[in-house]
Amino acid sequence: MKFILNRVQMLALSLMTATSLVMATEIQSPYTPTTYDFGGIGLIQMPNGRSAADGEFSAGFTINNDYRHYHTSLQVMPWFETTIRYTQTPDLLYSGDPNFSGDTEYTDKGVDLKFRLWQESFWLPETAIGFRDLAGTGLFDGEYIAASKRFGDFDVTLGVGWGYIGNRGNLKGNKSNPDCGRGSNYKGRGGSLDYERWFTGCMSVFGGVEYQTPWKPLVIKVEYDANDYKGDFVAVRLPHEMEQDSPSMWV
Repeated sequence: MKFILNRVQMLALSLMTATSLVMATEIQSPYTPTTYDFGGIGLIQMPNGRSAADGEFSAGFTINNDYRHYHTSLQVMPWFETTIRYTQTPDLLYSGDPNFSGDTEYTDKGVDLKFRLWQESFWLPETAIGFRDLAGTGLFDGEYIAASKRFGDFDVTLGVGWGYIGNRGNLKGNKSNPDCGRGSNYKGRGGSLDYERWFTGCMSVFGGVEYQTPWKPLVIKVEYDANDYKGDFVAVRLPHEMEQDSPSMWV
């Protein structure tokens, strides 16, 4: 099994509140949305249009060659999901001054928000709009609109992403800039809403399919990644490229 960027994914911990667990037991559906690498409900690297059960809480971490993501998510309302993420970059120190940073790795904190626009019906897909790294330092900041529709054991997602999510630029792009023309100006060092950046820069389509196998704990995911990682923080700061064998990946 090969992952994008030769990543080794370890989603090691998933916790639920007692209320959510009871709800999930009483209302058992053939399809249960699952988390993705950045925390919250999604595919693998890309989000989708789904939401967790109302009140559900999850915590986990994802480790690959370039980042370590630690995240917690809470489905605050049936239509509103929030995620807090703490990221470490093992190949970079906290600052350019070794006397200041010591052996402390570069760290980033981010907040993600996801709003459901409408629920799935016979004709319409479940659709959501989301903001990644909304109040962070902009390492992973991006916006998206994603729609998911269920067909039996298959859940199909199609979406459009901006910023970090859409860095492939297959709809709109400025590949002459590492950040895809989005700009690197922030209001301070994080914690502020840089709304001037929203829905700007590269724009790319993404999608994926989730298959619920006959064995209920096993879900197979396939996605088309809207990010090519050429303008990624690690790729820009370090003298090496984050190679991507294919924009498609599965797990």
